[in-house]
Amino acid sequence: VIFIFLLCIVSSSIIAQKINLDTLNFDQLNVYKDKAVKLRNAGMIVTFTGVGIAAGGWIASSIWADNFKGESEEIFITLAPFLIGMAVGIPAAIIGIPIWVIGGIKKSKAEVAIMKFDIKPENSMVLGVGINLRF
Repeated sequence: VIFIFLLCIVSSSIIAQKINLDTLNFDQLNVYKDKAVKLRNAGMIVTFTGVGIAAGGWIASSIWADNFKGESEEIFITLAPFLIGMAVGIPAAIIGIPIWVIGGIKKSKAEVAIMKFDIKPENSMVLGVGINLRF
């Protein structure tokens, strides 16, 4: 399952088109930035969910091992939550970190491109504030 998921990510990233931010207008840049923020947030959620699942598996395994009243050879069954938590949590965290970073980089690039549109008027010190006196 993990191999298929990674294969889908790799194949879609190879096909993905590069967007030249200099060719986009202000509204398109805002849409690009919003998508980048969503990508960054999705990466954060996947990363922290993976860490939480791994920690939850470790805690559940520890609690189960402390309360185990079986034979000493059977205590290895208490490692099941730990192994499942690590098998699911670690790949999720590993996949989430690059998504988080890519979203952050795209957001930063979009913000820099948007700043090019913030041009001050020639005779104004602060936008929206000005007094013209004519005699």
